[in-house]
Amino acid sequence: MNTASKIIGTAMGGMAGGLALSFILCVATSVIAISTGSPATLPGLFTATAGTENGALVLEFQPNFAGILVVTALSVLVRVVMAVQSNNVSPGLSGRN
Repeated sequence: MNTASKIIGTAMGGMAGGLALSFILCVATSVIAISTGSPATLPGLFTATAGTENGALVLEFQPNFAGILVVTALSVLVRVVMAVQSNNVSPGLSGRN
C-alpha cells in the first residue's frame, strides 16, 4: 500500500473515530442530564437539559459544532501521525517491521 492511500484511509478512520467519540460523549451528557434532572454541560461540546412537558420527559440538547469539529480533527491528526510514524520505525532484530 502506498503512503498516500495509507494516510487517506487512516484519516477516514480517524474521522469515523472522532465522530463516534463525539456521539458517545453526547449520549453520556444526555444520560447525566436525565438522571440528575439538572443541566449537564461538556464545555465546548454539548449542553443537555432534562425536563417535562405535558407530563412527558423532554431532553433539550444543544451541540457546539465547532467543538465537535475540533474533537474530530484531533482524532484525525493523532491517527495520521501514528500511521506516518509507523512507516519510520526501524526494523527489529529479524529485519522485519
